[in-house]
Formats: sequence, structure tokens, C-alpha cells
Amino acid sequence: MNAMPPSPPRIGRANPAAQFFWYTIVGGTAFLCDFVFFLGLLRIDVNPVVAAAAGFVVGALVNYVLSLRLAFVGGRYGVSGELIRLFGVALVGLGLTTLLVWVFLELGLGPISAKLLAVVIALVWNYLGRRMFVFHRDMPDASWRLSDAMIARLTRRRAPGDRK
Repeated sequence: MNAMPPSPPRIGRANPAAQFFWYTIVGGTAFLCDFVFFLGLLRIDVNPVVAAAAGFVVGALVNYVLSLRLAFVGGRYGVSGELIRLFGVALVGLGLTTLLVWVFLELGLGPISAKLLAVVIALVWNYLGRRMFVFHRDMPDASWRLSDAMIARLTRRRAPGDRK
């Protein structure tokens, strides 16, 4: 039986669309960790501002770990340099989110709608900031291989008579 040679990759390791897909998983998970930690601190009567800041730090740390596992290759600046840059990008994202919530409230949106819209916009900044200023542009090997396999499966041409 002749084995077919592996097909060439369909996407590069630095493919922004595939990487952004992985980053949405990272960002969503980090947001949930931030929010759950915030709510937990509120339950034990921690000041809401302190709880929000603590949740932000937890979310940023979760984002860092998951970014390295799923979306980006680290080592561009070393761990301490990456963490400093990550928190810089995250603080800009926090400022952007806060400003956008204020603007959307002034435009008449409700608080939840304003926050959700601001978070989606800030997600794009957070991804681009990490890609440009924190990490290497490549995806980790496992994420890249899975992304390439998914693209290959989605774009595979079917011969007449092939079943779906």
C-alpha cells in the first residue's frame, strides 16, 4: 500500500485569522476568570474597586498562560519582559474599555450593552497588542497543526458521489 505524502500546510504559523480564533478562546476564558474572581471577592465583602482590580490581575495572568498555550509563541522578550509588556497592553485595553463604556452610555446604550460592545472592540486591541508588542507572531505548534487540519478538512474538494 502506497502512503500518500503529507499535503503541504494550507496556512502559515503566523496566520492572523487562525491565531485570532485561538485568541478569542484565550480572551473569553480570561474574562470569565476575571469576572468569577471579582464576584467571589464581592461575596466576601471586598471593596468593589479592589475586587475589580484583583479580577483584572487574575484575568491578565490567565490570559498570559493561555496565550502561550494556544495563541502565541513566547520568548520574544523573556518572561519578565513579556509580563511587563502584557500588563501594558492590558492596561491600555482596560482604558479603552472604560472609555468606550462611557461613550456608549452617553450615546444612550444601557450598561450591559455598552460593556459587551466595548469588550468586543477591546478584544481586537488586546489581540493586536499582544501580537505586535508582546509575543512572537507564530502560533504554538499544536494550535497551528489543528488549525491547518481544520482548514484542510473544510476546503477539501469532494469528488462526485462522495458522501458528506
